[in-house]
Amino acid sequence: MNVIPSSLKQLLALFLFLFAQTLFPSGAAAQAPYAKVLKAKRGAQGKLFKIPGVVASGISLSSTGQAEIKVFVENDRVRGVPQVVDGIRVRQVVSGKFTAYQNRKQAKGGNKGKPGDGGGDDGGGGETVNDNPRTRFERAVPIGVSIGATSPNYCFAGTLGCRLRLFNLNTGTSTYFILSNNHVIADENRAVPDVDLVLQPGSLDNNCELRAEDIIGTLHDYEPIQFNGAPNTIDAAIAITTTAQTGFATPSTIYGAPSSTSQAAAVGLSVKKFGRTTGLTEGVVDAINVDVNVGYDRGSAFFTDQIIIEGRRRRGRKYVTASFSDGGDSGSLIVSSEGNNPVGLLFAGNSSYTIANPIDAVLDRFSDAAAGNIMVVDDGSP
Repeated sequence: MNVIPSSLKQLLALFLFLFAQTLFPSGAAAQAPYAKVLKAKRGAQGKLFKIPGVVASGISLSSTGQAEIKVFVENDRVRGVPQVVDGIRVRQVVSGKFTAYQNRKQAKGGNKGKPGDGGGDDGGGGETVNDNPRTRFERAVPIGVSIGATSPNYCFAGTLGCRLRLFNLNTGTSTYFILSNNHVIADENRAVPDVDLVLQPGSLDNNCELRAEDIIGTLHDYEPIQFNGAPNTIDAAIAITTTAQTGFATPSTIYGAPSSTSQAAAVGLSVKKFGRTTGLTEGVVDAINVDVNVGYDRGSAFFTDQIIIEGRRRRGRKYVTASFSDGGDSGSLIVSSEGNNPVGLLFAGNSSYTIANPIDAVLDRFSDAAAGNIMVVDDGSP
């Protein structure tokens, strides 16, 4: 009798889950309790976004636990947002605009050198300094640390979200990838798969130098970002790597390895992330099924079915509002506070709120169930 390894059993279970998702779309299935509110929100989407100053709308909960439509606006001068839509309460909050969270700057005269040149000042490289995510780490590098792309014109710094494992159910083989955002390692659609490289640390954290010894992966695939008004669902890219180059866990002083079992976002869910700029932070899911306009270097992009998170931190026995992310944290993996279950891929925000892609939408994009290829967040299991 053949004994199926536990890790393979998990992947087979995931395969069945993904197959079920083709029959029952994840957004509708996950939000069944909010079906009426979701229908009202979608029906009002066109009118809401025609109101000057509206930047996002989603499903949230009132102080009494009732599902409601939450509309995010630029400032307190915005007028015209209805108080009720199809019998559903609408709550207006001031959030400010949302932008993609990438740290970049123009390289003076182009980046110094190119991959293969080597040399130059270490500029933050060398031995790992505690758990500072902006430094150069020994290989295999932990997740949640600084990475960047090999752009000749800009110095980049974003975050290595996690290591992904693409498992082929037919052959039993695995291939490993780095997960981050399109705008971090694919330069907003301008990078070339199988040509552009991923560096750790990102060149912004290394004196804008491109060094061969910093290469940990090669861009493999990305979901193009639409800047023409067409809806987007994810801002994600993957780079092929090896287990010798990229690890599966955060630095040992943080939270360790994420689970390979994802978790759908729900309003009120406690989450955390470890990222290049703000390190380890805590937050709570504030809204789901979010439609939002996000500003990029190349223009504005409209996203649907996103997650909004509000940061918080402990003050004595209570929680107070705090920042969850900042520029350079793009690409961070957001996990549940309990169990480290992957929830979202951080890609945008502002000082008050953070926006993330649902992680299942990201994994679905880079899986190919018909060919037996299932992508999962790698938890280090054999």
